[in-house]
Amino acid sequence: MSSWTVAIALVLPLIAGAAWLRSLWPEPTPGRWPVILGYGYLLGWVGVTLLLRLFDLFGLPLAPVPIMVFLVLLTAFAIHRISRQPRNDAAIDHRRESPAFPIWQSVLTGAILLWLGLRFMGLALEVWWQPLFPWDAWTTWTLRARVWADLSELVPFISPGAWLIDTTGRAYTIEAWHYPPTVSLIAAWPVLAFGTWNEPLANLPWLGCFLALGLGFFGQARRWGAPPLTAMVLVWLLMSLPLLNTHIALAGYADLWLATALGFAFMSFLLWMRDGDLRDGVWWVLLVVACMLIKVEGLAWAMLFVAAWLGAKLRGVWLPAVLLVVTGLGIALWMSGGIVFEIPWVGQVSLRPDRIELPHIGRFDLAPAEASEPVLRHLFIYDNWHLLFYLLALTLGWGTAHAMRRPTDPAFRAGLAWVVASLLGFYILFFWTDAALWAIQATSTNRIVLHFAPAFVFWTMTVWMLRLTAVEQDKSVFHRTKPVESSTGSEIT
Repeated sequence: MSSWTVAIALVLPLIAGAAWLRSLWPEPTPGRWPVILGYGYLLGWVGVTLLLRLFDLFGLPLAPVPIMVFLVLLTAFAIHRISRQPRNDAAIDHRRESPAFPIWQSVLTGAILLWLGLRFMGLALEVWWQPLFPWDAWTTWTLRARVWADLSELVPFISPGAWLIDTTGRAYTIEAWHYPPTVSLIAAWPVLAFGTWNEPLANLPWLGCFLALGLGFFGQARRWGAPPLTAMVLVWLLMSLPLLNTHIALAGYADLWLATALGFAFMSFLLWMRDGDLRDGVWWVLLVVACMLIKVEGLAWAMLFVAAWLGAKLRGVWLPAVLLVVTGLGIALWMSGGIVFEIPWVGQVSLRPDRIELPHIGRFDLAPAEASEPVLRHLFIYDNWHLLFYLLALTLGWGTAHAMRRPTDPAFRAGLAWVVASLLGFYILFFWTDAALWAIQATSTNRIVLHFAPAFVFWTMTVWMLRLTAVEQDKSVFHRTKPVESSTGSEIT
């Protein structure tokens, strides 16, 4: 097939996803189009993988043209819905009357855009020129993509034991045979359109995901109320993180896709808790499902939103009471030997004093581990994260103190609970299980942290915007209550 077919295959997921999001979002609010493009790209690509799986389920070959036609029809239907929406002339006139930026803000915004553009071009050259390098891509993600693209069929990957006794000769095996197929199908889609294996084409969706992350973050920051320059600076802080850039230059890992999906889910959840817009709730559900489809860790990270929901809905004495009850139950279960229970459609969960077993994730033996030095080096000393975790520590301290001193809204409590739960999960994983070896050997520590980086940056923005608002309110109260001297020298109160 021609390069035009590949180009169409690469842009159709974005167009289809963006068209459907736009059909559900007629109001021209600040940040709308960046969110539509960023979220539309991610959801569009996940949708393509589901179509590939659906075609295979019905015994159809993985031919790109029928799937492209289906995407075009979906896009046309979404555009038809958009065309029937009433035109909001008042909102358009309001946007035309919005004040212009000061010249220095325009210059700084342009400089940041130039920097981001040059960085994007450099990463694009890395993706196009460099052969497949990441270890996980060799062993799992791209290996399956090549098999499926070459055969135009989703042949099964099974366990080594099952493969040894398989008599069909059609099954394959790898160590991570049970991992979700989504990321492998993302890599396979442009290759299917090209007609033969091509590593740079398989890696191009990672470049688009990087761009989608920046667009989605900028749009949601604007929706939260950040001025354009503030939102742009925060995008620069996120997109310049060294480890994030590494996952673009060394395309092939699944962690970038999970970081984007989890970050977008977190942003939508906070906006849903703050504004009550049902569409944010729908996008949150879709993105949480995407997390679980992308990587096995996505199921565990989805559980963090339980803590966020409790933080948003419980206030006053109820939240400490629930925490005390949960802690008491945990201690009782621990002393009684643990518990084993079944979750429908998920699997068996085993929580015992000596181990934790989670379905689709694995077993973790519990024992104190001394991994503090490597963890602190990776987060605070090495160049992986710039100064992100110094900023996160300050934000967490101020946010906790603010929550203890003043009444807070559901979105603030949800964000604080989610971040605290995620950090507690890090602590248990790296300090109390055999996964501490991942930190000591530097194999997975930063990749797991990457999953949370976009959410951490967004939450930091929400907290410091609240702090600036609180400072302005304190100044306003001070000026209203400050005594004023009369011309005779006496005070007027």
